Amino acid sequence: MRDYNSGDIHGDVTIQDNSNNNEYKLLINCNNEELLAEGKHRHEVLNKERSRKNGVTWKFLGFSGLMLLIAAAWFLIQDKMNLVSFLTGAAGVVTGFATLQQADKSTPFEKRQIAALNEINALLRERGAR
Repeated sequence: MRDYNSGDIHGDVTIQDNSNNNEYKLLINCNNEELLAEGKHRHEVLNKERSRKNGVTWKFLGFSGLMLLIAAAWFLIQDKMNLVSFLTGAAGVVTGFATLQQADKSTPFEKRQIAALNEINALLRERGAR
């Protein structure tokens, strides 16, 4: 860029940065092979996102379950198993189920990938490729 700002240049300037930027096309402008490749890519991205989300969920549930067992063992050792400790444990279980229910919902990223996959499948069906 030093030469560009030097003042010695007269006329048009073309800068080549040698990057391999891909130009994006609308899905409707893609041919069948490109749509199949894009569908495969989107499916892989969706699976990766779901496995990431499920991994976080199971780690959280495993940690919660471990803490619940430790608390139950502590109260049993202390011989203080009473209604309050039972309710505390039950609250932990309810929190775990609420986490599972929330983890089952799709994130905006997943919804976007699913919408793209649905559009790809519809285009391929319209073109008779599926």
